[in-house]
Amino acid sequence: MDFEFWNNCWVKPTQPFHLTKPHHFLTEYFSGYFADKKRVLLPLCGKTQDLNFLANNGIKAVGVEFNPRAVESFFEDSQLTPEITSFDNKARYQATNIEVWLSDFFNIHQDDIGQFQAIFDRAALVALPPEMRSEYAKHLLSFLAPQGRLLLVTMDYNVEQMSGPPFYIDKTEIAQLFPNTHIKQLARASIIQSHPRWRELELSRLDEVLYEIHLKTV
Repeated sequence: MDFEFWNNCWVKPTQPFHLTKPHHFLTEYFSGYFADKKRVLLPLCGKTQDLNFLANNGIKAVGVEFNPRAVESFFEDSQLTPEITSFDNKARYQATNIEVWLSDFFNIHQDDIGQFQAIFDRAALVALPPEMRSEYAKHLLSFLAPQGRLLLVTMDYNVEQMSGPPFYIDKTEIAQLFPNTHIKQLARASIIQSHPRWRELELSRLDEVLYEIHLKTV
């Protein structure tokens, strides 16, 4: 991952990948996939309002984010004063029903955060270059409980018009990244009008695609 690129992104006041409200797929599929869960994992969470949405609905939201500006901005914007515990190369920020780990995602393990019945990857996989995706997918699945569900959001666009990030990822690649799983497309939505940056690019299409992924039983 280009850490400098993302650090520069977080310096800017607005970003097309950051939403000021919970993600529409999270709210739309909340009752079917998240409402009965005690804890939900949000990898590479930035300063997403998904954390607050889950917490306000009585669910422990656990996020992992490597950029300190994003983590600190989340708590400032949310008017929350977290309890901070530092470890080797990582720190845990805790508030009511919210736990955010400031760390490289690959430095977080089950011993730190356990397993989850639900994971919501809204903007993590699509932020990673091809050479990092396989390792990321394997690491992500290590946090998924045997009967759990991963809801994954990908981006669909004409690669001749934009190179990413966010990167184009189709179902064929998802099947390669997540072997021994069942993969189902749940929804598709155009976001081409959601931010001035996307409109400036004059893309022919820009869709978010939501997949449900769960482990195959032996």
